[in-house]
Amino acid sequence: MIFLASDVRVPRGGGDQALLRLAAEAGADGVHFGGGCDLELHARLAAAALQLGLGVPSLALPLPERPLPAGRRLPRLSAPARDEREAAIALALRGLEAAAPLAARFGVLDFGEVALTTRPGELARAFARREMEEDEAGARLLAAAVAERRARADSLGDACRWALERVLRAAERAGVTLALQIAATPWQVPSAREATQLVAAFSGAPLGPVWDAGRLSALGALGLGLSDERLRALAGGAVLAIENDAVGIDAGYLPGLGERDARVASLAAPVSVPRIVTGGPQATDAEVAAALLRTRVS
Repeated sequence: MIFLASDVRVPRGGGDQALLRLAAEAGADGVHFGGGCDLELHARLAAAALQLGLGVPSLALPLPERPLPAGRRLPRLSAPARDEREAAIALALRGLEAAAPLAARFGVLDFGEVALTTRPGELARAFARREMEEDEAGARLLAAAVAERRARADSLGDACRWALERVLRAAERAGVTLALQIAATPWQVPSAREATQLVAAFSGAPLGPVWDAGRLSALGALGLGLSDERLRALAGGAVLAIENDAVGIDAGYLPGLGERDARVASLAAPVSVPRIVTGGPQATDAEVAAALLRTRVS
C-alpha cells in the first residue's frame, strides 16, 4: 500500500482538493494527513477522499485543531513542562478519535523540536559553507549540539515515555499502530537508540519505528550515521516506511529528486509495510506520479 503525504500538496488557500485529485490520478492507495493539515481540515477532506476511493489510513500526531496563528507552534510531546505535554497529548487523543471512524491504521508521532543552545539554522549555514572539518565552525557547532542533546537524553526519554504511555492506551483501543520517526538531527527525538528503548519499554504494544530513507541519509551527511547493524535492525523492525530523499542535511525531497546514503539505499522496510511518499509542494504532478511509481516497483 502506498499513501501520498499532504506535504506534497498542502491543502490550503482554496486548493483543498488538489491533494486528493493528485493522489487519485497518480495511483496512490490513500492519503496521509501530516504537514499543513489540522483536525478541522482532516474531517472535511477525509469524507471527500473516501468518495474518490482513497483510503485515509494514517495521520501525524498531534495535529492542531485548526490552522495555527503566525508565530505559534504545536505543544510538544517531549516538552519538559508537564502542562505542555498534557496539551500535546490531548491533541494526539483528538486525532485518534477523528481517525477511528475512518479505520485508520497508523499514527506517525511527532515529539516536537528539542530546543538546544545551538540553533539548527546556525549549523545549516555552516554546512552550506562547507565548514564542517575539524576545528571549523560547523564541526564545533555540531559537537556542542550533540553534547547538549546527550546530556538531556534521560530527561527527554522520561518525557517521551510519559506521553507515549498515555497515547498508546488510546491507540490500542482505536486499533492504531503508532510509528516513531527516527531523529535526523540533535534537535529531534527519538534517536534510533531512544526509539529502540521506547519500543522495548512497551513490548507487545502497537508501536514500532519508521524507516525513513531521507532522514537517515541526512543523519549520515552530518557524520552521525548509524552502524550497519543498527540500520538493518531498524529496517527489519519498521512498521511504516516514509519514502523521501535528502539533499545534504535536508530531507523531504520526493524519491528520485534527491539522493540517499549508499548504505541506506541498500536496505528497505519489509515489502508488507505500507509506504508514505512525501516531498515538497514545489514538485510537479508528473514528478509526484513518477515518485509513486518508483516506490511501487522498488
